[in-house]
Amino acid sequence: MSKLLKKIKDLGRRGQTTTEYVIILGLVALGSIAVILLFGNQVRELFAAATGRLAGRDDVAVEDHSDDAATDMDFRDAFEGY
Repeated sequence: MSKLLKKIKDLGRRGQTTTEYVIILGLVALGSIAVILLFGNQVRELFAAATGRLAGRDDVAVEDHSDDAATDMDFRDAFEGY
């Protein structure tokens, strides 16, 4: 009988661990979406400039968006379509 109770307790712990992992995964996914929405264009421009330079084009310029990276976007508009 004690073996049965031990197995039931172990199943409860596994379910709790799985639930915790799902919650963490959801938070990481939401954080990733927010970062992509906020900084997606700046990262895209940076990679485009880097590939242009690697391809041998010297006319590619990297624009500095460090001052307006988080101020241009209103957070309410970021999740408008979701």
